[in-house]
Amino acid sequence: MRHRNELPHPTVVHLHGGHTPADSDGYPMDVILPVGATSMPQHNAHGHGAAATTGNLAYEERTYLYPNRQRAASLWYHDHRHSFTGPAVWRGLAGFHLVGDEIEDSLPLPRGDRDIPLFICDRSFAEDGSFAYPLIDPDLHTPGVTDRYMNGVLGDVVLVNGAPWPRLEVSPVRYRFRLLNGSNARRYRLTLEPGSAADPFVQIGSDGGLLDRPLPHNHIDISPGERFDVVIDFAAYPPGTSVRLRNAFGTGPVTDILRFDITGPTRYDDAAVPDRLAPVERLDPATAVAERTFLFQLGPNGWSINGRPYESGRALAAPRLGTVEIWRFITDVHHPVHVHLDPFQVISRNNRPPGPFDAGWKDTVDVRPAEAVEVAVRFTDYPGPFMLHCHNLEHEDMAMMGDFVVSSGAART
Repeated sequence: MRHRNELPHPTVVHLHGGHTPADSDGYPMDVILPVGATSMPQHNAHGHGAAATTGNLAYEERTYLYPNRQRAASLWYHDHRHSFTGPAVWRGLAGFHLVGDEIEDSLPLPRGDRDIPLFICDRSFAEDGSFAYPLIDPDLHTPGVTDRYMNGVLGDVVLVNGAPWPRLEVSPVRYRFRLLNGSNARRYRLTLEPGSAADPFVQIGSDGGLLDRPLPHNHIDISPGERFDVVIDFAAYPPGTSVRLRNAFGTGPVTDILRFDITGPTRYDDAAVPDRLAPVERLDPATAVAERTFLFQLGPNGWSINGRPYESGRALAAPRLGTVEIWRFITDVHHPVHVHLDPFQVISRNNRPPGPFDAGWKDTVDVRPAEAVEVAVRFTDYPGPFMLHCHNLEHEDMAMMGDFVVSSGAART
């Protein structure tokens, strides 16, 4: 995948959920310089760790290798430049990247024009229609947002696939929706109004692809970076009904997301949701060779992991290829935690069973305030430096990131 940078600023591309070699993962220092640029522009690090350092520079364009050696899944890509991910994603450097496989193709799930990705995000706009983002420095020399937005930037307009509060005409049959929370910081509780007699959302997939069996939900909680693949059966509603996808966590204009108008033609529903979807290998926590704890909190120097802001090249962990480890994420406030290279499986929340939205392979988990979430993780195929970080993009830009280095040798604590 070749990316050419014709923007006035450096950029980095990360395939979120992609199982890729380290040099194609979108390490935040591996920037693509703009067309015509000969050196990395200098900027004030502003307490954001190693913001001024660079890694493997590319001039004008970079070719990323995505082997697709992974399960079918709804992935997405976005800018990952250190200190400036928030404004770049806010202004549009993000999109879906869908991977399929033979197992998924063999299932009778909705497909074609009834398999619809929905990129949900909140944004704000200036009077001239441009994106309004509260940068300290609009020229992007000094990273960060104004103090009011230190906990994350929230918008007052909800976009779905780039359109504000859109509507979609549907037929009274089953549809598959690939839900992505592409917001910088906003969490959503997705509901359908009016609701049907049964649970309206049938979850068939998570971040890392299909579940082993479908899960019904009355609502879905989704944090930044998470994906949920769901099937909605509009045959449960009378023709002519308008059904609204809403956000129960929102107030005012951000309570509305999307309207489905059941006005499409009556058609034969050849789709179904089978009782068994795809095999999901279970990682056994009893085989873990190491346990690691990562504390996400706001300290004297800003957002940090284990008490220190991000420093490029300082590894928080050194796992070994092919081994299972237990990673424990502990938070002060809400932090959606994202791990690169391989997905993980949630094994507990506060020493209790996983939550209703933790099923399957995950690469992003919503860790609620003062919560400890344990996951089983195993890294495969590709050694090298990778990352874990908060996917509240303002927290990420303000140094809530950490490197880990995967090796073929013994794991190190």
